[in-house]
Amino acid sequence: MDHCGTTQLAQEVRDAMVAFMDHGPFANPAAHHHAAGRAAYEILETARAEIASCLNARPEWVHFTGGASEANNIIIHGFARRFRHHGCRILVGATEHKSILDSVLDLRDSGYCEVEVIPVRRVDGLIDTRILEQRLADNPAKKATLVAVMWCNNEIPARNPVEELAGLCQRYGAFWHCDAVQGIVRESVDVQTLGASSIVFAPHKIYGPKGVGVFVIPERSPMLRLDAPFQGGDQERKMRPGTVNTLAIVGTAAAVKCHERRREELLCHLRLCDDAFVEVMSREAPGFHLTIPRSARCPGIVNFHVDGVDAQSLIHSVAELVCANRGASCSGAGGEKARHVPTALGLPLEVAANVIRVSFGFQNSVDEARIAAGIFAKEIRATRKG
Repeated sequence: MDHCGTTQLAQEVRDAMVAFMDHGPFANPAAHHHAAGRAAYEILETARAEIASCLNARPEWVHFTGGASEANNIIIHGFARRFRHHGCRILVGATEHKSILDSVLDLRDSGYCEVEVIPVRRVDGLIDTRILEQRLADNPAKKATLVAVMWCNNEIPARNPVEELAGLCQRYGAFWHCDAVQGIVRESVDVQTLGASSIVFAPHKIYGPKGVGVFVIPERSPMLRLDAPFQGGDQERKMRPGTVNTLAIVGTAAAVKCHERRREELLCHLRLCDDAFVEVMSREAPGFHLTIPRSARCPGIVNFHVDGVDAQSLIHSVAELVCANRGASCSGAGGEKARHVPTALGLPLEVAANVIRVSFGFQNSVDEARIAAGIFAKEIRATRKG
C-alpha cells in the first residue's frame, strides 16, 4: 500500500527494456562520431519525441535527469543562479516535496534569493491562493519570481487548482514550476495548455523504471531560463552533465505511452480501493480519522490518524503484512519525526507526528484494500486493550 513511493514495472515497459538490452546498441549516445553512438543517439531521441508527443510538447523541451528530485533541484537552483545578481524571490508551497522545499530554504539561508513559504488551507490541504496572489502583487522592485507549487500532493489527497495557478502567475509575470510527479498519475499533462513554466515527473510513479526523471521547459514568453547548476558535460543541452541512462529512458517512453492508455482504468481502481479501505477502517478501527477529506480528483491516497495510537509502532507492527508509510519516502517515512506536510496543515503535534499514508495502485486488489484495513483495525483494537 505504498504506490506513492514507487510502482512495479508494467509488462510492456519491461518488454521494451529487455528488447533494448538484448538488441539495442550499448554505445554512448553522446558518441556521435561513430555508427554505434549514432544508433544509440537515435534511440534516445526517438524516446524523447515519444514522450513529448504524449505531453503535447516539442522534443527539445524535454530533458532527462537521474530522478524527479534531481530535476526539481536543477530548476530551483538554476533559477536562483540565473537571477541572483538582479534580485529574485521564490514563493513556495508549505507542503511541497522536500527536494523543492529544502532546496528553496537552503537558497534563502545562503542569501541567493528571497523566499516566502505560502501556507495551505487546513480544510483540504490546497495552496491558499488568496495569500499567494497578495505576495505576487507585493513586488515593488519587480524581482524575478518563481512560484513552486505542485499539482497533486504526494502525502495527502490534495489536488491544487493548477488552472488558477497558471492564470495568477501569468497575470503577475511570475514563473510557475509544477512538480507533476503525482499529477501525471491522475491526469493527462498537456504542456501547452497547462501554463507552467517548468514541469517535472518521474516514470517510476507510473509503472516505469527508477533512476530517471524528466523536466520540461516549454518555449513561451517569458520563457524560464536557467543557469545550469552543474558543470562538466554538455549532455541534455548543457543543463545536466553525465552519460544518460538510455535503458531507463527507453522504459520511460514506454511507461508514458502505456499510462496514457491505462490512466482511466487506474483511476476507477484507485477510487474503489479508497472506498474499501475507508469503509472498513471507519467501521472497525476505533478512533480512526481522515487527516483531510478524500478527494475525487486525487484518488489513491488515504492519509489518516488514530486517536491515542503511535503511528510508528502501528506501521512496524503490521510491516510483514502491509507496506504503509507515515509520509514520503524521502523524509525517512518510517521514522520518529513529524512530517512537514501534516505540520503545515496546522495539526496539533501529537496528531501531525502520527499520521499514516496508504496509497494504492494496480498491484492492489480491492479485496486487499479491505484486508489491509482489517489488519490495521485488528492491531488498533489490540493496542487499545493492551
